[in-house]
Amino acid sequence: MTRPLHFVLLASFAIISLLFLSGCLNSGCTSDKSCKDWQTCNTTSKTCIGKAGTCASDAQCNDSLKTCSAATHTCQYVANKCRADGDCGAWQLCVEATNDCKPKAGFCDSDSFCDQTNDRCDETKHTCVPKAGRCRNSFDCSDYQTCDTPTRSCVPLIGRCDLEVDCPGWETCNTTSHFCYVRPGFCQNDLNCANWQVCDSTLHRCTTGPGACERDEQCSQWELCNLQTHGCEAKRGLCGSSGDCTTWQVCDISNRRCVSRPGMCSSDAECGPADQCNTGTHACAIRPGFCHTAIDCPYQQRCDNNAGSPTQYRCINIICTKNDDCPGSSCDPQTQRCRGAK
Repeated sequence: MTRPLHFVLLASFAIISLLFLSGCLNSGCTSDKSCKDWQTCNTTSKTCIGKAGTCASDAQCNDSLKTCSAATHTCQYVANKCRADGDCGAWQLCVEATNDCKPKAGFCDSDSFCDQTNDRCDETKHTCVPKAGRCRNSFDCSDYQTCDTPTRSCVPLIGRCDLEVDCPGWETCNTTSHFCYVRPGFCQNDLNCANWQVCDSTLHRCTTGPGACERDEQCSQWELCNLQTHGCEAKRGLCGSSGDCTTWQVCDISNRRCVSRPGMCSSDAECGPADQCNTGTHACAIRPGFCHTAIDCPYQQRCDNNAGSPTQYRCINIICTKNDDCPGSSCDPQTQRCRGAK
């Protein structure tokens, strides 16, 4: 086969294939089922032809502003071309001088119709809407933001944030929850501090509360700081009040020392000459053989309370028959009473 004949055959095959694909040639049809959806069967010529209102090529549209859609096989206006408003979208009108569909007032098809500093054209709504982070009112912002209308900017609400700079210096920004949180070592109020501390509203630091301490220098000279309770308490052997002493003592404020209550003692020296100190009860009690009053003596005896008497604070007889019955005195034979007895 010669080369020219070979090319002729290939070209003929290609042309026939195109004709079949376009529906211009058909092996023959007997019903619409043998044709494509947009075609009907001419049973006389046994060929598939386009249904009314369909097309196979742009030429069949007979309108320079229309083209044949390969998807629907219907004549449609070229994008944004028209002859009347009804040929355009609901948000457009037809400029008949140029046969172009243009946005109605208040609508857009590109950012050029908008305030390009703050807005963009929404391709779905075909209206100008604020760009991300820009706003006309608070509904244009995220739920943690409000609209600063003078600058048309979305800004965080008080206590909310986008960045660290949106929070006070003593707080940090959680960029997930958009909340400002207290930084470690700082405080918002007393609840961020230990129970012995208060939050300084200027420094936002926890400081020692009234009546509390964290070092001895915060206490009086006679006190120390208990680091477990963070309270000032008297040093050992010293006192600030009787509450710092044992139950049998009171606080001598003049020298900050605990001393025995009246009638109580820590040694015999704090008791009277007839008494001794009970180290168990810390109470002064009469020594064996001594007395304060006659009640402390047996019947027919009295307590000698005469100062300087050799039997002072001793029980002596009242009735006598001889001088020996009156120790430290003598017996009056007339009254049979020891001289000096009452």
